[in-house]
Amino acid sequence: MQFRVLQYAVPSNAGESGAAELVFSVFAAGDGGPIDANIKRWESQFRTDDGQSASAQVKEITVGVFPIRLVELAGNYQGMGQAAPRPGIMQLAGILQPPGKTIFVRLVGPSATVESARAQFMTMIEGARPAP
Repeated sequence: MQFRVLQYAVPSNAGESGAAELVFSVFAAGDGGPIDANIKRWESQFRTDDGQSASAQVKEITVGVFPIRLVELAGNYQGMGQAAPRPGIMQLAGILQPPGKTIFVRLVGPSATVESARAQFMTMIEGARPAP
């Protein structure tokens, strides 16, 4: 994908639920679209069991001197280019806004895999610091 700077597979702990993907997208500040529009787009990719758009849980934190928006979604996921929704998918995302940049970090995959990587994901997000 053209906006993905880095992409990694995150294996499940016991191989029971399949791998998730960890994706980093970096934009100059103002590029990449408004943050709220990105969150709405992510919500539209997740559906509840009754077919409604899922609602994101959004929390704002500050790390060092810059704001981070944490976004969590779960449900039936149909990402761009997917023929059909996949059930039981979760997304944890951090939208970091260091000076002059917007960085989207998304962990998306089977709920069990994402949940098992939650602590490491949060450690990574909360440890972010702007380069000197």
